[in-house]
Amino acid sequence: MKESILTVLGLLLAIFGISYAGYQMHAFYAPRYAAVDNQVFHESAQYNDGMIRDLENLEMQYRDADDAGKAALKATVLHRFSVYPEDRLPANLRNFYTQLRGY
Repeated sequence: MKESILTVLGLLLAIFGISYAGYQMHAFYAPRYAAVDNQVFHESAQYNDGMIRDLENLEMQYRDADDAGKAALKATVLHRFSVYPEDRLPANLRNFYTQLRGY
């Protein structure tokens, strides 16, 4: 009887230990998997093409706007450009961004 209770307690402890180890492994590796997924996403052709298209649309909106519209759009345009690496921008968008920043 005593041996069977100890066996059950040992099995429960083993199950708990294995579950806890699995949780710790997940907590350790999950941020690394997320970082790799994020890097792969930002290097994908769809992301880059979509960002370039979005930035070109913002440039067209800015150029077509009147003075009040340009003032309203400037912060949004600068923010959207700032989240994309400048070295990946085509020359026309890089020039527009530099002009808008005032350099």
